[in-house]
Amino acid sequence: MLPFEALTWLAILGQYNTAIWPLHGIGALLALVAVGLVVSGSRAAGRVIGLLLGVLWIWTGIAFFGGSLAPFHFASEWLAGVFVAQGLMLVFALTLMGQVRFGWPGGLAGGGAILMIVYALLGYPLLDLALTGTSWTQLQYVGVAPGPVMLLTLGLLLLVPSRPPLVLAIIPLLWALVTGYMAWGLGQWLEYLPAALGVGAFVLLLLRRFGGAVRTGSRQGV
Repeated sequence: MLPFEALTWLAILGQYNTAIWPLHGIGALLALVAVGLVVSGSRAAGRVIGLLLGVLWIWTGIAFFGGSLAPFHFASEWLAGVFVAQGLMLVFALTLMGQVRFGWPGGLAGGGAILMIVYALLGYPLLDLALTGTSWTQLQYVGVAPGPVMLLTLGLLLLVPSRPPLVLAIIPLLWALVTGYMAWGLGQWLEYLPAALGVGAFVLLLLRRFGGAVRTGSRQGV
């Protein structure tokens, strides 16, 4: 079980949002720039996307888990380390290595990517506000909160047209599972949706990574 109740979780988010205001705007801007750079399709754009995503994960790890959540959760420092590690992995794999190009993959992957990104940018705060009546100060916003950052990352990884790097999706998948557990533990039914989206995105990445290899092997065997 979780060491706090739903009201405490919302209070933590409220304290965090108040403390970092107006950095929400910067987080949203970085997220929008990362999405916009997909259009370029160049390796340079891929490097910048990796850097921006890395910054968002590292910030969330340090400021949210290492800061606001620390007094309330015994594993907050460990969670902070996991988020910082994910940020460093993104920077290393996408920025320093710089071999990944982003672009429109079409099909189910493209539709899934749009759904993930739109939910991260707008769905998280607006659906919570409309359906649960949560205060503006207690919502999760893209760029500065774990759930939206997880969905944004998975959505962008789906926009890698060939051989998406699955290793970069493992920690986002784990956070999607944690989100589902929190939805059950806190009684926040709406959180089941981003959890399901995160798991679904990982399944799509698996299918794109290994499905293509299976088809290629079948053609070679004919």
